Amino acid sequence: MNHRHAATLLSVLAFCFAGPAFAVHPELAAIHEADQAARSEPAAIDWKTLAVEDRARRERVMQLLRAGEVKAAVDYYHAAMVYQHGQGLEDIRLAHALATVAMSLEPDEARYRWLVAASWDRIMTTQLQPQWYGTQFQSTPAGMFLYPVADGAVSDQDRRAMQVPTLDESRGRVAEMARMNGLEVDPAPPTIEQLREARRVPDRAP
Repeated sequence: MNHRHAATLLSVLAFCFAGPAFAVHPELAAIHEADQAARSEPAAIDWKTLAVEDRARRERVMQLLRAGEVKAAVDYYHAAMVYQHGQGLEDIRLAHALATVAMSLEPDEARYRWLVAASWDRIMTTQLQPQWYGTQFQSTPAGMFLYPVADGAVSDQDRRAMQVPTLDESRGRVAEMARMNGLEVDPAPPTIEQLREARRVPDRAP
Protein backbone atom coordinates (compact mmCIF):
# COMPACT_ATOMS: atom_id res chain seq x y z
CA MET A 1 0.00 0.00 0.00
CA ASN A 2 1.47 3.40 -0.92
CA HIS A 3 2.24 6.00 1.74
CA ARG A 4 -0.76 8.22 0.91
CA HIS A 5 -3.22 5.37 1.22
CA ALA A 6 -1.54 4.05 4.36
CA ALA A 7 -1.62 7.43 6.10
CA THR A 8 -5.26 7.90 5.21
CA LEU A 9 -6.21 4.47 6.49
CA LEU A 10 -4.28 4.87 9.76
CA SER A 11 -6.05 8.13 10.56
CA VAL A 12 -9.39 6.54 9.70
CA LEU A 13 -8.72 3.51 11.88
CA ALA A 14 -7.77 5.61 14.89
CA PHE A 15 -11.01 7.54 14.54
CA CYS A 16 -13.44 4.71 13.87
CA PHE A 17 -12.39 2.42 16.72
CA ALA A 18 -12.60 5.25 19.22
CA GLY A 19 -15.95 6.59 18.10
CA PRO A 20 -19.62 5.68 18.61
CA ALA A 21 -22.00 4.18 16.06
CA PHE A 22 -22.73 6.40 13.08
CA ALA A 23 -25.46 6.79 10.50
CA VAL A 24 -24.90 5.70 6.91
CA HIS A 25 -23.15 8.30 4.77
CA PRO A 26 -25.69 9.07 2.01
CA GLU A 27 -23.22 10.12 -0.67
CA LEU A 28 -21.07 7.05 -0.12
CA ALA A 29 -24.17 4.86 -0.29
CA ALA A 30 -25.09 6.51 -3.60
CA ILE A 31 -21.57 5.94 -4.97
CA HIS A 32 -21.80 2.27 -4.01
CA GLU A 33 -25.24 1.99 -5.63
CA ALA A 34 -23.87 3.48 -8.85
CA ASP A 35 -20.92 1.09 -8.74
CA GLN A 36 -23.29 -1.88 -8.48
CA ALA A 37 -25.76 -0.56 -11.07
CA ALA A 38 -22.93 -0.22 -13.59
CA ARG A 39 -22.38 -3.97 -13.25
CA SER A 40 -26.01 -5.12 -13.28
CA GLU A 41 -25.77 -6.44 -16.86
CA PRO A 42 -22.23 -7.82 -17.19
CA ALA A 43 -22.61 -8.86 -20.83
CA ALA A 44 -23.49 -5.29 -21.84
CA ILE A 45 -20.67 -3.48 -20.03
CA ASP A 46 -18.56 -0.99 -21.98
CA TRP A 47 -15.31 -1.62 -20.10
CA LYS A 48 -13.55 1.55 -21.28
CA THR A 49 -16.42 3.71 -20.09
CA LEU A 50 -16.68 1.77 -16.85
CA ALA A 51 -12.97 2.22 -16.13
CA VAL A 52 -13.35 5.99 -16.36
CA GLU A 53 -16.43 5.98 -14.12
CA ASP A 54 -14.78 3.64 -11.61
CA ARG A 55 -11.74 5.92 -11.38
CA ALA A 56 -13.96 8.91 -10.62
CA ARG A 57 -15.77 6.94 -7.91
CA ARG A 58 -12.49 5.89 -6.30
CA GLU A 59 -11.22 9.45 -6.32
CA ARG A 60 -14.34 10.71 -4.57
CA VAL A 61 -14.23 7.90 -2.01
CA MET A 62 -10.62 8.79 -1.23
CA GLN A 63 -11.64 12.40 -0.70
CA LEU A 64 -14.30 11.26 1.77
CA LEU A 65 -11.81 9.01 3.56
CA ARG A 66 -9.30 11.83 3.93
CA ALA A 67 -12.01 14.18 5.17
CA GLY A 68 -13.02 11.72 7.90
CA GLU A 69 -16.47 11.27 6.41
CA VAL A 70 -16.36 7.45 6.38
CA LYS A 71 -17.52 6.39 9.84
CA ALA A 72 -20.13 3.61 9.93
CA ALA A 73 -19.29 -0.03 9.27
CA VAL A 74 -21.47 0.04 6.17
CA ASP A 75 -19.55 3.11 4.96
CA TYR A 76 -16.32 1.10 5.08
CA TYR A 77 -18.05 -1.67 3.20
CA HIS A 78 -19.28 0.72 0.52
CA ALA A 79 -15.81 2.26 0.18
CA ALA A 80 -14.23 -1.19 0.06
CA MET A 81 -16.52 -2.38 -2.71
CA VAL A 82 -15.65 0.64 -4.85
CA TYR A 83 -11.95 -0.07 -4.40
CA GLN A 84 -12.51 -3.79 -4.96
CA HIS A 85 -13.31 -2.80 -8.53
CA GLY A 86 -10.01 -0.95 -8.90
CA GLN A 87 -7.38 -1.93 -11.43
CA GLY A 88 -4.15 -2.14 -9.45
CA LEU A 89 -2.78 -3.95 -6.44
CA GLU A 90 -2.83 -0.81 -4.28
CA ASP A 91 -6.56 -0.38 -4.91
CA ILE A 92 -7.28 -3.98 -3.96
CA ARG A 93 -5.14 -3.80 -0.84
CA LEU A 94 -7.08 -0.76 0.27
CA ALA A 95 -10.34 -2.58 -0.48
CA HIS A 96 -9.20 -5.44 1.75
CA ALA A 97 -8.19 -3.09 4.56
CA LEU A 98 -11.50 -1.22 4.42
CA ALA A 99 -13.52 -4.44 4.33
CA THR A 100 -11.55 -5.69 7.32
CA VAL A 101 -12.46 -2.53 9.24
CA ALA A 102 -16.13 -3.05 8.37
CA MET A 103 -15.98 -6.68 9.55
CA SER A 104 -14.17 -5.66 12.74
CA LEU A 105 -16.92 -3.19 13.56
CA GLU A 106 -19.77 -5.61 12.73
CA PRO A 107 -18.35 -9.17 12.73
CA ASP A 108 -21.68 -10.88 12.07
CA GLU A 109 -22.55 -9.00 8.87
CA ALA A 110 -22.32 -11.50 6.01
CA ARG A 111 -21.55 -8.94 3.30
CA TYR A 112 -18.50 -7.65 5.13
CA ARG A 113 -17.12 -11.13 5.72
CA TRP A 114 -17.60 -12.07 2.07
CA LEU A 115 -15.80 -8.94 0.88
CA VAL A 116 -12.83 -9.61 3.16
CA ALA A 117 -12.47 -13.01 1.48
CA ALA A 118 -13.11 -11.70 -2.03
CA SER A 119 -10.65 -8.83 -1.70
CA TRP A 120 -8.01 -11.23 -0.37
CA ASP A 121 -8.58 -13.43 -3.42
CA ARG A 122 -8.16 -10.41 -5.68
CA ILE A 123 -4.90 -9.51 -3.96
CA MET A 124 -3.68 -13.01 -4.77
CA THR A 125 -4.91 -13.11 -8.37
CA THR A 126 -3.52 -9.66 -9.09
CA GLN A 127 -0.10 -11.03 -8.13
CA LEU A 128 -0.61 -14.20 -10.20
CA GLN A 129 -0.95 -16.33 -7.10
CA PRO A 130 -3.69 -18.94 -6.60
CA GLN A 131 -6.71 -17.55 -4.82
CA TRP A 132 -7.76 -19.00 -1.47
CA TYR A 133 -11.53 -18.79 -1.20
CA GLY A 134 -12.67 -19.28 -4.80
CA THR A 135 -14.51 -15.99 -5.31
CA GLN A 136 -12.76 -14.90 -8.51
CA PHE A 137 -13.72 -15.90 -12.03
CA GLN A 138 -11.82 -14.79 -15.11
CA SER A 139 -12.01 -15.30 -18.85
CA THR A 140 -9.81 -15.82 -21.87
CA PRO A 141 -10.87 -15.98 -25.53
CA ALA A 142 -11.67 -19.63 -24.78
CA GLY A 143 -14.26 -18.72 -22.14
CA MET A 144 -14.95 -18.25 -18.44
CA PHE A 145 -13.15 -20.20 -15.71
CA LEU A 146 -12.72 -20.27 -11.95
CA TYR A 147 -9.29 -18.79 -11.23
CA PRO A 148 -6.95 -21.48 -9.83
CA VAL A 149 -7.38 -22.11 -6.10
CA ALA A 150 -4.55 -22.87 -3.68
CA ASP A 151 -4.72 -26.41 -2.33
CA GLY A 152 -5.31 -26.45 1.41
CA ALA A 153 -4.96 -22.69 2.01
CA VAL A 154 -8.42 -22.64 3.59
CA SER A 155 -11.08 -25.28 4.15
CA ASP A 156 -14.73 -25.26 3.13
CA GLN A 157 -15.49 -24.61 6.79
CA ASP A 158 -13.35 -21.47 6.56
CA ARG A 159 -15.17 -20.48 3.39
CA ARG A 160 -18.57 -20.84 5.02
CA ALA A 161 -17.36 -18.81 7.99
CA MET A 162 -16.58 -16.02 5.53
CA GLN A 163 -19.95 -16.40 3.76
CA VAL A 164 -18.31 -17.90 0.66
CA PRO A 165 -19.66 -20.99 -1.17
CA THR A 166 -17.77 -24.24 -0.86
CA LEU A 167 -15.17 -24.91 -3.52
CA ASP A 168 -17.43 -27.43 -5.28
CA GLU A 169 -20.26 -24.90 -5.25
CA SER A 170 -18.01 -22.26 -6.79
CA ARG A 171 -16.87 -24.70 -9.46
CA GLY A 172 -20.51 -25.36 -10.20
CA ARG A 173 -21.14 -21.64 -10.79
CA VAL A 174 -18.79 -21.32 -13.77
CA ALA A 175 -21.58 -21.94 -16.32
CA GLU A 176 -23.83 -19.39 -14.60
CA MET A 177 -21.05 -16.79 -14.55
CA ALA A 178 -20.33 -17.45 -18.22
CA ARG A 179 -24.00 -16.93 -19.14
CA MET A 180 -24.16 -13.69 -17.18
CA ASN A 181 -21.15 -12.37 -19.08
CA GLY A 182 -22.26 -13.61 -22.48
CA LEU A 183 -19.40 -16.11 -22.67
CA GLU A 184 -18.78 -19.79 -23.07
CA VAL A 185 -17.21 -21.96 -20.38
CA ASP A 186 -13.50 -22.52 -20.95
CA PRO A 187 -13.30 -26.28 -21.64
CA ALA A 188 -9.65 -26.41 -20.51
CA PRO A 189 -9.16 -23.84 -17.73
CA PRO A 190 -5.59 -22.55 -17.49
CA THR A 191 -3.33 -23.54 -14.62
CA ILE A 192 -1.58 -20.91 -12.54
CA GLU A 193 1.65 -21.71 -14.40
CA GLN A 194 -0.04 -21.09 -17.75
CA LEU A 195 -1.47 -17.79 -16.52
CA ARG A 196 1.97 -16.68 -15.36
CA GLU A 197 3.51 -17.66 -18.69
CA ALA A 198 0.81 -15.76 -20.58
CA ARG A 199 1.61 -12.65 -18.53
CA ARG A 200 5.35 -12.96 -19.21
CA VAL A 201 5.15 -13.50 -22.97
CA PRO A 202 4.04 -9.93 -23.95
CA ASP A 203 6.90 -8.51 -21.88
CA ARG A 204 9.59 -10.35 -23.81
CA ALA A 205 11.71 -8.38 -26.22
CA PRO A 206 11.35 -9.47 -29.88
